[in-house]
Amino acid sequence: MEEVPHDVTPLTARRMVAGLGVIEEVLEYLNSTGHKPWRPNPLSREDQLEEITDILFFYLELVILGGFSWQEIEEEYVRKHKVNLERYRRAKEGDYGWNHRRKGEL
Repeated sequence: MEEVPHDVTPLTARRMVAGLGVIEEVLEYLNSTGHKPWRPNPLSREDQLEEITDILFFYLELVILGGFSWQEIEEEYVRKHKVNLERYRRAKEGDYGWNHRRKGEL
């Protein structure tokens, strides 16, 4: 059986590292908040801020690698925020279960 090559471009590799970095740093931040019953004491505010800053670093790396402008990110954030607020409103009214979603909604 012939082996299929799986070449990963340097850009793809950097995106993967940044994406995994976001995930890892979010988990480290959550751990720092003391949410675990076996480690109920949160880390210091400074340590939590360091984890948040690490999340921001990797997020911004994804923005840069994606070639997005800050204006594009801001405009999309505003648009998506409106969508999410509508979802929260509908969920509060009991109208956002899987069987109530509109076509194309995730």
